[in-house]
Amino acid sequence: MPDVDKPALQELASPHSVDELERHWPDKPKYFLVEGDIARLPAFVRSQELSSFDALASVYRGNAGFVNAAKSSAMMPADSKQALKLFRMGLTVFFDDIAYCVPGATEFLRQLERDLGINPGGARLTAFASPCDNGLAPHYDCNDVVSIQLLGTKQFGLAPLTELPYPYGRHYTPGAAALPDTYPQMTEGFPDWRSAQFETIEMKRGSVLFYPRGTWHQTRASAADSFSLSIIIEPPAVVDCVIEQLRLLMLQDSRWRKPLYGAWGDGRSRESAFTQAAELLREIPAIASAITPKDLVRPTLAQEHQLAAIDRDSRFQRVPLAGVAFDDSTEAADSALEWVRVTIKDEHAIEHTLGRIEVPRQYREVVSWLGTQGAPFSADLVASRFPAIPFEDHKKLLEICTQIGLLKLLSFPALRSVVRS
Repeated sequence: MPDVDKPALQELASPHSVDELERHWPDKPKYFLVEGDIARLPAFVRSQELSSFDALASVYRGNAGFVNAAKSSAMMPADSKQALKLFRMGLTVFFDDIAYCVPGATEFLRQLERDLGINPGGARLTAFASPCDNGLAPHYDCNDVVSIQLLGTKQFGLAPLTELPYPYGRHYTPGAAALPDTYPQMTEGFPDWRSAQFETIEMKRGSVLFYPRGTWHQTRASAADSFSLSIIIEPPAVVDCVIEQLRLLMLQDSRWRKPLYGAWGDGRSRESAFTQAAELLREIPAIASAITPKDLVRPTLAQEHQLAAIDRDSRFQRVPLAGVAFDDSTEAADSALEWVRVTIKDEHAIEHTLGRIEVPRQYREVVSWLGTQGAPFSADLVASRFPAIPFEDHKKLLEICTQIGLLKLLSFPALRSVVRS
């Protein structure tokens, strides 16, 4: 793909090409370092808010943390209002999500997500400030990282985590308590950074470092205080997408919703519960076969992106207690267009208007049908019931009715035929 098609990634990789970067990152266990004048980098990097750590600390009000690498590897939560005080005490300070207070940063992140082909919201911008001789103790992250050095210099020690490709969950620091999700990944035992072969590089103002998840790293501000950004890239893992879709499929079958009484008891009740569970477990392959790759991606998209991708397989359901009402006044009878009022009833059966839409009069029957459906239906079913209307018009009508609150676009497949024992 030409570099021009990935403008955000190209700005970070400059003066190298995106093709060269992608030979090293993010799917290879090797870092990629880019050096040069900071003027080549995205404009947001040179904003007033990022001119110093003091400037950022004066506007940032979000999650923060601090650590003293010389004493501990644990990052402790902090009040962002105390960030400067903690920094001046000699501690490394971390800001979790700074894009909202840096002009142009959010727009850059959304473009970077498009460049990488990941979900909207899959990248965020963080900041680190380390006093001279402080930094971060050895650890690895479960996300891909782009580190941008803004001020000062920093020694970066890097080593691949060869024992564990694509680690899942949160960062792992030897000596800290391991999270439950860490144990099933450690099939060969827990890794130890002390046996890793670290390579040290120096980050200077304008340096950009790309390194993949599962990279041992440690940092130390050298010669002067360090101020840097990290772009954290964390799209959902395949396991998360699949499990969520399996859950939504299983919820469509009452047998999966049934409580597993007896399983924690003994005797016949336990045997009965285990028999019931065994029968259901045998059906999992058939249930999983209903999931398509598109189903894995769809739930992570904002509604406007899901609606823009409506096709014949897209499924909808009328929102409970929502309906439609038509303007049957004499004045409206001669018009080619008709106003439709979308309504909803509250718990007291009082009707409220969600909004009004204007549609061609020949679409009245379609809108009326949509407003009376109880069960889920596909866009293809709507099109087959009203074949005189072009499918593109059906898509627009379904989009509008979803936006106004009459319909819910379903982000999971239907549980159709399942092999039963």
